[in-house]
Amino acid sequence: MGIVVVCLLMFFGATVWAISICDYKSPETALTDARLSFGYRYYNDANTVGTDINSGRLGAGYDQLYDSPNYGFTIMGSAELALDAFIPSDWLGQGAATFRYYPFEKSLVFAFGGLQASMATGQLRPGVEVLFGAGLGRFSDVTPLAKAMNMSRQLLRMGAIANPLSDGVLMAIAGIIGREIEYDTIKALVGDIEPLIEADAAVELDARATLTIEEIVQMMGDDRRCGWALQLGIGYELVDPFGNPQNVVVAGSADAAFTFGPDDQMMFHASYSGPFDIMNENTLSATLSYEYALTEDSTLIADYALQRVKPLGLVANTSHAAGLAIGFDLGGVDILLQISFTRKAADPGWSLDISVSAAMDLL
Repeated sequence: MGIVVVCLLMFFGATVWAISICDYKSPETALTDARLSFGYRYYNDANTVGTDINSGRLGAGYDQLYDSPNYGFTIMGSAELALDAFIPSDWLGQGAATFRYYPFEKSLVFAFGGLQASMATGQLRPGVEVLFGAGLGRFSDVTPLAKAMNMSRQLLRMGAIANPLSDGVLMAIAGIIGREIEYDTIKALVGDIEPLIEADAAVELDARATLTIEEIVQMMGDDRRCGWALQLGIGYELVDPFGNPQNVVVAGSADAAFTFGPDDQMMFHASYSGPFDIMNENTLSATLSYEYALTEDSTLIADYALQRVKPLGLVANTSHAAGLAIGFDLGGVDILLQISFTRKAADPGWSLDISVSAAMDLL
């Protein structure tokens, strides 16, 4: 609940834009993100017997998205590992890889094939399924429009322009940034952007404003995406998480990515699968993440993961993991103030962990 509240505060506190960042459609999308985080606490009170605290948390995530007029693919994975005296004690992980084929260019309808896997404390082995089916939806890299919006805001703050750039100019700038590969140099690209801004704002940009535009165009690590995909298919259980015989399975999944502006990104993935008696035997996986850039060097990160496995004739095994962190970028290494909540099957309530940790971007 706390994560939802934070997200709403970030939304209502953010700059209101007349144009939706998701209105931009990229002809080709290729985005990759990977993160690794680690935190550990050790405390030994001389007045007590034994070590009081000797535990930590290791988290990892990977996400790759490609989309073109005729085909696309997504690869995602996340893992949370709790450590007790540096020994794994609890874990929660899930992953999926999907290849999509669009028979008609720019259509939303696609055929797909892929794998999905999950693992949690209490399972004998990972659950792995291969799936084929059809779906609806697309994703798009909206980073160019995010950079155009950031450009308008920065120029306004530094007094280079008197009013925010118009929607039409923002879209035109985004189009130029989206064709960056066609330019021999960044200066040539910026040379096409400057006249658009000067005409719209009725000003002449100085060297400082030009440098700001160039820095924003080259800025890394601020990828933004929008889109959604719903898919339904049939497949086969390669590995049953509880050692039962493999079954033919039916499965559905939903993915979504949305951003309210250039500073934030929300992503969601959920899948539900099981044999034809799906109400009595099924697997549910879900992840939700939200990032918000508080300043140029600090980011708020909130995430939640759910794993529920219901074996036939047995009680469902449910695990949760939620985290809230504020990261400070110190030259490639992030320092995180982190709050984590975990709850595995049979736990009477949520476990709370507050720590300071370090993280780094792998890609």
